[in-house]
Amino acid sequence: MTYTEQKEREHRFALALRMGLPIFFLSSVTLFAFLTQSYTTLVSLIVLSISLLGIMVYFIFYLIYQSTRENITDTITHTFTSEYFLKLFSKALTKNTQTLVMISIENLTAINERYGVKNGDIVLRKIEIKLDDFFRDKGYDKLPVCRYKGGDFLLFFPGKKEQYTVLLELLMSKYQNYTQDDIEIRLESALLDSSVSDNADSLISRLYELYHDRVNNEKEEFYSINELENEIVEALENKRFSVGFWPTRCDEYSLYDTTVKLVDSEGRFIHQSRYVPVLNRLNQMRQLETYIIEYIGKLCDERNRNFVVTVSSVTLRNPYFFEHALTLFERYPMARYKITLMFEEKEYCHQIERFAQQIAHYRKAGYKIALDRLGGYHTTLLYLKELEIDLVRFDTLYTRHIKEAGYQNIIQGLNLSAHLCGAKTWLSMIEDANVDTLAQSLKINCRQGNYLGTILTADQL
Repeated sequence: MTYTEQKEREHRFALALRMGLPIFFLSSVTLFAFLTQSYTTLVSLIVLSISLLGIMVYFIFYLIYQSTRENITDTITHTFTSEYFLKLFSKALTKNTQTLVMISIENLTAINERYGVKNGDIVLRKIEIKLDDFFRDKGYDKLPVCRYKGGDFLLFFPGKKEQYTVLLELLMSKYQNYTQDDIEIRLESALLDSSVSDNADSLISRLYELYHDRVNNEKEEFYSINELENEIVEALENKRFSVGFWPTRCDEYSLYDTTVKLVDSEGRFIHQSRYVPVLNRLNQMRQLETYIIEYIGKLCDERNRNFVVTVSSVTLRNPYFFEHALTLFERYPMARYKITLMFEEKEYCHQIERFAQQIAHYRKAGYKIALDRLGGYHTTLLYLKELEIDLVRFDTLYTRHIKEAGYQNIIQGLNLSAHLCGAKTWLSMIEDANVDTLAQSLKINCRQGNYLGTILTADQL
């Protein structure tokens, strides 16, 4: 029996006592009062029995109803519910530093689709048992675990995260990729401690950010989570941002890729991996991207310089951003045909006809449209054939493996497909002469990397 199941039984037993004892004492006292009185009659005893029976039935139904409301475990995995887990975690945070860990079944959706939801539920239950057995073997008998959502399990330990990094690595080495009843299961994990915040919801939000970014930004932990959020909001309100320009060699024109960092009150940079999740959560990402294209529009002049600005696909489809972008060239006529809006999207947009019309309007107004992560996301190939795309950038995976024959063959195929669809191609992360020579031999139109030029500031530009 797992720790969460033990706690569930204790909770239900305590609930039964809490509901049953008042009935027992009420019945005992009432019967004693009536039976010890000289004027007690048979009729009064019958009335009393019926009244007590009604009270008991009422309390039994109330007990059934209350037990469903006070359920503390998930019916599928028998782990704590997220509400009860947060209550325990918040209470623990008031005592000392806690380490919050997330262990996620990455391919749960694929398992449900291929093997059915019932088998997916079985996988969830067996994963919980494996986690309980693993941590019991390591001496953690009373470990609070909950299924927060989907295939994501949360658990917490007392102390700082450095104490548990090796333990989590050991768990991943054992169960990161394994087969259960002929079902392939992939696990991923992330952890952080409460030194950055004492708020449970903020810690969980930050844990998900770390999990999705898969980047450890220890060097930027100058602030707690709440302070960092305030710094990001303040930087946005005061338009404190720094834009870097990365030269890219192209066949026909000079191209500069832009990278944006916010600047905090101390003059330190806040990296995209930190501010993007926060701005998305606060629904203010569009505001920053609007400021950026306005800034780039001011930089455009009579020189043949083209700039690539990365915007989110959600912003690109936003009607307010769309309206602002279309009126930009009225303020900065020299910017027309010199700004390329680049986006990436993992999930396919099902309103593709409307999206295609918006892309056509952007291009008609004077923008170029670029797609990122070609060969990395399957959506890039779908969009390449359905949207009017001017430029596509290969996923960096292909640059890292460009010296391998298999990757070269795929690059040639994707490169030809992009050219036939009317789009130029772009390869980034070029770090040496050999890779640059290979890229040229593969007829890549644009090449970028530290070998070809480092990031410039606006003054250097």
